[in-house]
Amino acid sequence: MAGYFGITGSMFGTSNNSTNWMSGVSSLYSDYNSIRSGSYYKLLKAYYGQDSSGKSRVEDVVSKKTNTEKKELTQTKADAADLQDSAKKLSARGKESLFTKREITAKDENGKETTALDYDREAIADAVTAFVRDYNDLIESGSGVSSTNILRKTLQLTQSTAANKNMLSDVGISITDGNKLSVNSDTLNKADVNKLKSLFEGADSYAGRVSDKAAQIAKAAVTEASKSSSLYTSAGGYYNSVQSYNSLFDSLY
Repeated sequence: MAGYFGITGSMFGTSNNSTNWMSGVSSLYSDYNSIRSGSYYKLLKAYYGQDSSGKSRVEDVVSKKTNTEKKELTQTKADAADLQDSAKKLSARGKESLFTKREITAKDENGKETTALDYDREAIADAVTAFVRDYNDLIESGSGVSSTNILRKTLQLTQSTAANKNMLSDVGISITDGNKLSVNSDTLNKADVNKLKSLFEGADSYAGRVSDKAAQIAKAAVTEASKSSSLYTSAGGYYNSVQSYNSLFDSLY
């Protein structure tokens, strides 16, 4: 099996030796057929044998890996759904917009109530804080899965945030270590509402794009969770996942 993965270096390297290249291709093809036929699976089972409970070492590794991966994907899906919701709240237009003036009732230091047409700063601050919290949760879970598709989409999410770094900073949101966000409440509460509106309101805003990407990540997590992380079916048939193969191989050593 080591030869199966090691051969790629010589195949795509700088060697001009056509004989070695053809030999490598032949070896790779032979190993590939062995994997598809289930020979490797049977070899592993024979080599590692049974534990005291009668369960094979290979099946135990596959089962544990499957459970761990599904938990990670379930968490990623939940975090993505939360971010999608909080981003949607910020990007809402019309009557649901947080950046439309409305009648706000406030009390002065003597307890006297006054009503005026203004922005609901408290509602805006709460929505932004929830957005940042959910964003950080998804960055944490989305960057911890083995799915290259989800990792790619999580990276795209951080790139979108980086592209809006200056605008975010203007309203009190900064990018910290690990590509996560941090909020300065004082700066946020004093921020120009027009800047907040430009950054968050509408489907084409930063928040709108974050909502779309979160929805994509949630969908990808559902798709990945539905797949088997095992290389082989219960009958020893081949499951086409090179990534799962690498993970399974590494866990056995």
